[in-house]
Amino acid sequence: MVQRMEQIQTQSQLLAPQLRQSLKILQVSAMDLRNVILEELQMNPTLEELPLDEVSLDDPVNAEDHWEDYNTFATDSKANAIARSRKHDFLMNSLVSEISLQDHLYEQIGFLDISHEVESVVRFLVGSIDEKGFLTLPLHKIEEQTKADVETIQAAIATLKQLDPPGIGCDGPRTCLLQQLKIQNKSSSVAFQILDQCYDLLLRNKVVDIARYLSISCDAVQGAIEEIAKLDPAPGRRFEVHHVQGVIPDVAIYKNHLHEWVVDLNNHYIPRLCIGNTYEHLLSDTSINHQDKNYLRLKMRSGRFLIQSILHRQRTIERIAYALLDKQKDFFEAGPKHLKPLTLQSLAEELSIHETTVSRAVANKFVKTSFGIFDFKYFFTKGLNSDSGDSIANTIIKRQIQKVIEQEDKTKPLSDQKIVEILAQKNVKIARRTVAKYREMLSIPPTNLRRKYDSYEYS
Repeated sequence: MVQRMEQIQTQSQLLAPQLRQSLKILQVSAMDLRNVILEELQMNPTLEELPLDEVSLDDPVNAEDHWEDYNTFATDSKANAIARSRKHDFLMNSLVSEISLQDHLYEQIGFLDISHEVESVVRFLVGSIDEKGFLTLPLHKIEEQTKADVETIQAAIATLKQLDPPGIGCDGPRTCLLQQLKIQNKSSSVAFQILDQCYDLLLRNKVVDIARYLSISCDAVQGAIEEIAKLDPAPGRRFEVHHVQGVIPDVAIYKNHLHEWVVDLNNHYIPRLCIGNTYEHLLSDTSINHQDKNYLRLKMRSGRFLIQSILHRQRTIERIAYALLDKQKDFFEAGPKHLKPLTLQSLAEELSIHETTVSRAVANKFVKTSFGIFDFKYFFTKGLNSDSGDSIANTIIKRQIQKVIEQEDKTKPLSDQKIVEILAQKNVKIARRTVAKYREMLSIPPTNLRRKYDSYEYS
C-alpha cells in the first residue's frame, strides 16, 4: 500500500459564532432571552444595562449605538414596572415547597410502635420505592443489602403497606388496587373479586366475560369497574414534584378602547442595553496599548451585534404577530372555533422571509388573546376541505370528533367508520384512518374499551 499526500478542495457551510447567537436569540422565550442577556452582560464589560428612569431618545450614546428603536419597545412607565415587579415577587414568595413521597413516609415512621430492626428495614424500603410508589426490589436483594432475616423484612413490608397513601409499597398496579380495597374492608366485594380473578379481562374491558366467569350481572360488573376507577393505581404520583413555570406571553393581541386591533410586544423582561461611553473614550487614550484596544473593539462589536439581534428578534415577532392577526382575524374576533388552516410556509411567503426563520421565531413563544394564552404554533395547523370548498383546521376537526364521542350512546359506542359518516353529514370529508389517528392524539380509547354493557345475568 502506497502512502501519498493529496490536496482535496471541498466546500462546507459553517455558522459563525455571531450567527449562532442571533439564531439562539430569535428562538428562545422571553425569560430565556433575559438569561442570555444577563450572561452576556457578565462576559462583556462594554455592555451596560439602562435603568428604567434613564431612557431617552435624545441620549447620544443610544443614538450612536442605533439603540433608538430598541428603546421604543420599552413603553412601560417606571411605576408600572415597579408594580409588576412587586406582583412577581409576591407570587414567587407565595410558593411553598412540595413535600416528597419519601419525606411523607419518613414522617409517619417516627410515630410507629415498631422495633428498631423493623424500622431500619422500613426506612430502607422507603428509599427503594419508585416514583409510582411501588416496591419492585426482589426479596433476596433486600436481604443482601439490609442483612435482615426474612421475618423482619416481611414485617417491614407489611408495615410499609399500612402507611399513607393507601396502596404504597406494593409490587404493581393490581396488588396496589387490591391493597386499597383491603384497607377499605372490601375484601369480599365484587371489585376485589374482579381484580383478584379477572384482571386480564378487566384490562380489555370484557364485561360480559367477567360477568359470565363470576356468575353475576353486567350491571354488577359495571358498578364494580366504576368503583375500581375511583382507586389510585399509582399512589406515589401525587407526590411528584412539579416544577411549574409560568407562561409569559411575548405578544398581546387585543382591541383598544377605540376598538382598534393592537399588537403589543412584551418587553418587560428584556433588559435594555447600550455601549458604555467610558470604553469609547478608552479607544482614543494613547496610554492604552494596541492589544487592549483590539480587545475593546471586539467586545464593542459583539455588544452592538447583540443589540441588533434583539432588535431583529422583536421586529420579526411583531411582523409575524400582525400577519397572524390578518390571517386569523376570525379567531381573534370569535374564538377557537373559527381557527383557519395556516402553515409556516404560507406565512413565510407572505412576509418574504424563510420558513425556518418563522419556525424559530414562533418557537417557545406565546400570544395573549381575549380567549386565553396560546402557543404561537397553535395558530399553524393543516386543514381539510369540506364539501362547500372551505378549508377546516384539523384542530376544529379534533374538537368535532371529541364532541361526537362525548354524545354517543355508551352502550353502543361509535366505530371510527361511523364517526366518518357523521362528520360527512356536517360537510367534513375525512378518512377512517384519520379519525383513528386524531382519536389517539386525543387519548380516546377505541370502541371496545369505551363500551358500557346493559344489564344481563348469567346463572
